[in-house]
Amino acid sequence: MDESLVYGIIYTEVDEEIGPDPQIWEPIDLSDDLLTHVSIKAITLLTAEQGLIPESIAIIPFPSIGLKGLIKYIQYKDEDRRGGVGQAAITLLFNEVDDIVFYKGMEYFNPDFNEVAQNIIKIEESKAERKKIQKEIKNLRVKVLKILNELRIKESSLQESEAFPEEYIEDKGKIDYQFKIIVCGDPMVGKTSTILRFTESAFDRKYIPSIGINVKDKIIRFKKSNIQLVLWDIAGQSKFETMRSAFYKGARGVLLVFDLTNPKSFNDIRNWHKDIKRHVDIEEQLVGFILGNKSDKVEERKITKKEAMNLANELNLEYIETSALTGDNVKESFYKMAKYLYEKSK
Repeated sequence: MDESLVYGIIYTEVDEEIGPDPQIWEPIDLSDDLLTHVSIKAITLLTAEQGLIPESIAIIPFPSIGLKGLIKYIQYKDEDRRGGVGQAAITLLFNEVDDIVFYKGMEYFNPDFNEVAQNIIKIEESKAERKKIQKEIKNLRVKVLKILNELRIKESSLQESEAFPEEYIEDKGKIDYQFKIIVCGDPMVGKTSTILRFTESAFDRKYIPSIGINVKDKIIRFKKSNIQLVLWDIAGQSKFETMRSAFYKGARGVLLVFDLTNPKSFNDIRNWHKDIKRHVDIEEQLVGFILGNKSDKVEERKITKKEAMNLANELNLEYIETSALTGDNVKESFYKMAKYLYEKSK
């Protein structure tokens, strides 16, 4: 198992005078800035709930550092504190690009997080040595990595046993059509998660960060033909702007992805459209969709369906709302893309 999947774990306590106070972390070389940033955001969310401790693991993003966190909040008795209660948080950090890996493991993580939390509560309430908490944090990292490894093995096994399912196949020696699809949008909108949700291979991907490209493929069965979709996840960072024109070449389909909770990512769709149009004749050559991702975040939504539809009509593209987290409309979007490309090629 790639141990880098777990970027780090931080145990933060609420100090009555200084506020969020990172006490223990793994690995020990996490920077002071990261410790402070993560601890403040984690505890701020806790205090916003007015003392109510969530029972399950929470997920929060840290977009400025390209990470996300699984957070388990803890409350324990402490007569030395005002109110006789102490509060803390365990934050397990992972890279944004790996979010689908951790989403798949969420239901398996809860028992281990709960066990570690209960052990820490006993340690805090008994005023035991802090190194015992450090041991619990290290154990949690080991347990999470073990779960991820088991999921990887399970995933590999499923892929081998379902080489020829009814709709999806993996035999690359029997490809009738191959279409390159570019997936574009601002950073952190969920492009990679959307692709991985479709391919269902969370642990199997080719990522080349030095040039800002992530390539995956999926072979599907449509009208007795095997269609390979080669998905190019184009990095949204400005530092890769000069390279993107080369990545667009040969594309037959385009997915422009924005975050329904992020107005800037929505407004930038026009810029992405213009950028692609400079290098590819969208009207004549490309089949294109706009995906409004994170539809599961109903309460945080900032872009209405009407606004998105108006933009899609303006750019002469089809609009679909998706959730990489729940999988809503993700497979349907790619399958519709394959259908359109197939019919256009006939």
